[in-house]
Amino acid sequence: MTATGRLILYVGPMFAGKSSHLIAAARGCRDVLALKPGFDTRDGAELVSRDGSHLAARSVWSWPAEADLAQHIVLDEAQFMIAPHYDGDIVAQLLEARARGADITVGGLDTDYRQQPFHVTARLMARADEVITLSARCHVCGQPARWTAKIHETGRLLETGDGELYEARCDAHWSLPEGS
Repeated sequence: MTATGRLILYVGPMFAGKSSHLIAAARGCRDVLALKPGFDTRDGAELVSRDGSHLAARSVWSWPAEADLAQHIVLDEAQFMIAPHYDGDIVAQLLEARARGADITVGGLDTDYRQQPFHVTARLMARADEVITLSARCHVCGQPARWTAKIHETGRLLETGDGELYEARCDAHWSLPEGS
């Protein structure tokens, strides 16, 4: 009988440290395969955190064959793993890997800039062994922030960016961008 692995999920707004937690989780493990969406081209073939930590990663558009052998799979930016940016059902694939014994550590936004849940993240949260919700600091007042706010409307829901496009906001300071 194959031992079941664990699925640990780090969620929260941008600027909450999700990537840093993923990188730290991978540091003490052997046989780690780190994955990131092919859609996210910001940091090349690495997971990079704002704290300066980094981890070699594969940019993927579909499930890589070597994931079927890895003992620990790390996935960042799970919310991007949908069509047309990903070919397959990442949730089912991660659950299959967990069922064969792999430990899975995932990071992703739980909600978009409109405060709507990301479908992939919500499905993973429902099946995770542990969900760790992180908060950031509000870019306006410095209080704990649980929302990602888009600074200006671009017409795209799935869009990579950093401080030039997004901020973390508390309940009091969150709003839709002008032009929404």
